[in-house]
Amino acid sequence: MSKLRHPTLSAWQRDERGGYRAEINGWELRVKWQLAHDHERRGFKWEARQAGGAALHAEDVYEEIEVAMSDAEAVALPHGEVAPIAH
Repeated sequence: MSKLRHPTLSAWQRDERGGYRAEINGWELRVKWQLAHDHERRGFKWEARQAGGAALHAEDVYEEIEVAMSDAEAVALPHGEVAPIAH
């Protein structure tokens, strides 16, 4: 039984740069593939920008895009709401 959150896949669309993007609750979310460089491993990273100017990004690199997407979505949840857990 997995304890990973599932992203809202229908919200995500492929962008012109080869990553994925979604707009949820006033946040623009992006997930992109990162090649290995310097001292970081390859994998997926997310970033989130709010219409008012707030910006957040992943500190870690994710092996699976679904996990990166669901963590990005968690940023856009209304205060107090909890993201669903996959079973």
